[in-house]
Amino acid sequence: MASEKLSTFFFDSKQIIELRRKVQPYSAKEDLWSWYVLRRMSIYFTLLFNKMNFTPNMVSWLSLFFVLLSGLLVMFATPLGFLFAFISYNIGYLFDCVDGELARLTKRTSKLGFFIDMLIRAATLPVFLSFVVTFLLMTDALVLSNLAIIILYLVMVSVIMSLLLPLSFDLTHQQANEQQDPVQKIRNKSIVYEFAGFILGLPGFFLTLVILTLLELLITIEITPFYLLLFVFILVLKVILRFIVTVKTFK
Repeated sequence: MASEKLSTFFFDSKQIIELRRKVQPYSAKEDLWSWYVLRRMSIYFTLLFNKMNFTPNMVSWLSLFFVLLSGLLVMFATPLGFLFAFISYNIGYLFDCVDGELARLTKRTSKLGFFIDMLIRAATLPVFLSFVVTFLLMTDALVLSNLAIIILYLVMVSVIMSLLLPLSFDLTHQQANEQQDPVQKIRNKSIVYEFAGFILGLPGFFLTLVILTLLELLITIEITPFYLLLFVFILVLKVILRFIVTVKTFK
């Protein structure tokens, strides 16, 4: 049964495996990266934060911070910036796994936790927008100092959050009986769709970005600007397709 699936390391003790059963229930919404990579590690961070008396909401705030930070680091448009963006995003994604596990372990679920989770989803929007700015910077279509980059990113975050804070609040107070996302249903049909979802999402983007950055150091040919442009183009197509599929569900 799907609920009995576990994401484990070969060295997990019986106690850890039992804890995984308790706090890591399988979900069809789980993507390949979180299930096969992050979930394997997250249980150990859950135990660590529990010993440090962290609340689930504290971990959620940390997750939000690191996800937002990844977009800023991308905009510096340097190999080191890309590497740190990859690390920052995955820390944020890892902590997004941990907060739910910690909530189930300590039985501390709250509407505030759900609200912060909505904000974490919203935080991916300025990250996506940072790719466009990064492309312009790398092709010299836009010239900004580091301070200007930081200010621009903070403005982007502020504008987006000003729109999505009230929306997140409304969703938090209307969270009962949610219908499954129709795009999620498509992704769950096969491993091919799941892999495509990974490659075309932020986890796949940051992993590919790091690989291409390392490759550029070997062949001395710029690839990342073209990858950024391609990813943004595909993102636009994804939004159009998602709009069509979603609207059809209301007919």
